[in-house]
Parts: sequence; structure tokens; C-alpha cells
Amino acid sequence: MVASSIIAPKFLPTSHLQQTIADEIIKKPTYFRGSKDDVHDWLDKLEQRFRMAKWNDEEKLQYIPIHLQDDAYRWWSQASTTIKSWSSFTAAVIKAFGSTKVQELAFEQLKWYKQTVNQSIMQYYDKIIELCK
Repeated sequence: MVASSIIAPKFLPTSHLQQTIADEIIKKPTYFRGSKDDVHDWLDKLEQRFRMAKWNDEEKLQYIPIHLQDDAYRWWSQASTTIKSWSSFTAAVIKAFGSTKVQELAFEQLKWYKQTVNQSIMQYYDKIIELCK
């Protein structure tokens, strides 16, 4: 039997589902490449997967390198020596790759967005929340 090159998390999941999700996170990472990708969207997707696996902040940070490619991985190679917590990672990656142009565009869309005739109040609400992210 050949040993896997993927190292399993240190913690023991409390359910088969959590173990399956943890395996999926490791084997099929949600990649972030850098400036060309939306850092906020990537972090939201990543956080959702981490929550489902019930990983703590230390475990999240431990597996970040497998989720980074290209510019993002090169950035991490330099920044990883000073980043010691999940919250400092998220702040640093947003600072490094968050686009003010994207934020300005979202603000303009939010400012001028109006409910359409065929749009329910929930659809309108969902769109406003989406623009606020």
C-alpha cells in the first residue's frame, strides 16, 4: 500500500461528513491565484468549507498554502513568516489583493440600484445584500 502524500488534519472529526469535507478541502482546494480573482468571494467560499469541516483557526491557517497559486502563493511565501492567526491572514490577503476598483463599482451599483416591477421584495433584498459584500 502506498502512503498518501496528503497529511490529514491533526484533529479527529466527530462525523463521517466532517471527515469527508476535510478530505475534499485537502484533495480539491478552492484556489486563489491573486489579483485576477475576487479575494472576498474566495474567502467566503473557503470559510464556508472550513465551517462545514469544523476546522479551528489554526487548522485553517495550516492548510492555506494548498489553496494558493501563482501571485497569491508567491505573496504567501513572503508574508507567511509574519502571519500567525487566521484573522491576520484574512486582513493581509484582502489588503494585498482586494481591489478598490471592484469596491467602487459595487458601491456605484448599490447607489443606483432600484427594485424592478417583476422583482419581489426578497429578490430585491438579496440583490442589495449581494452588492454590499
